[in-house]
Amino acid sequence: MSHHLLKRYTQVERLVHWTHMLTFIVLTLTGLGLYAKSFFGLTGLFGGVDTSRAIHHWTGVLFTVTTVLVFFQWFRDITAPGEDTVVTVVKGYFNPAFKVAPAGKFNAGQKMAGWAALVLGLVMAVTGFAMWFPLILSHGIQKWMYFLHNLGFIIFVGFMMLHAYLGTVGVPGTWSAMSRGTVTRAWAEKNHAKWEGEEA
Repeated sequence: MSHHLLKRYTQVERLVHWTHMLTFIVLTLTGLGLYAKSFFGLTGLFGGVDTSRAIHHWTGVLFTVTTVLVFFQWFRDITAPGEDTVVTVVKGYFNPAFKVAPAGKFNAGQKMAGWAALVLGLVMAVTGFAMWFPLILSHGIQKWMYFLHNLGFIIFVGFMMLHAYLGTVGVPGTWSAMSRGTVTRAWAEKNHAKWEGEEA
C-alpha cells in the first residue's frame, strides 16, 4: 500500500505553476542580457535588444498574473494552521532522524515560501512597472526602483534555486507531484502525514 498513488496537484494547479516558472526563466535570461554587459549575448537568443526588452516587459505582466494565481490557488493550504515550524522543518531536511510534527498539505517552510513568493513577485512587478515607465516617478525614487528590482532579483534567484533543489533531489519523490500530479503514499506519510491521513 505504500506505493499507492495520491493526487497531490490538479492539472490546472500544475499548469499555473509551470507557467509561473517558465516566465521566471524567460525574465531571468532577458533581464540579464539587458542589464549586464557580460550577459549581453543572451539578447541574441530573443532577437536583439529591442525584442528582448519587449519580451521582458510582457512576460513580466504574465509573471505578475501567475504570481497572484499561484498564491490564491493554494491560499487555503498556505494559511492553514499547523503544529510544525520553519525551524523544525529545516532541521528535518538536514537530519532525517529528527522528528517533525505531522504536516498538512504544506509544511511551515512551504507556507513561508508561498508568502515570500507573493511578496517578492509583487516587489518585482511594482519596481519593474516603474522601470518600464520611468517618467511617472521622480529621479530619486526611480533610482530606488532600480535598486529594489536588482536586489529582489538576486533574492528571487536564490529562492528559486532552493525551491528547485527541494522539489527534486533534496526531497526524493517530490518531482512527481508537479510532473505527474501524484505522490506515493510512502512519500506522503513521511513528508505530509497529516495531509496523508486526510486523503486516506
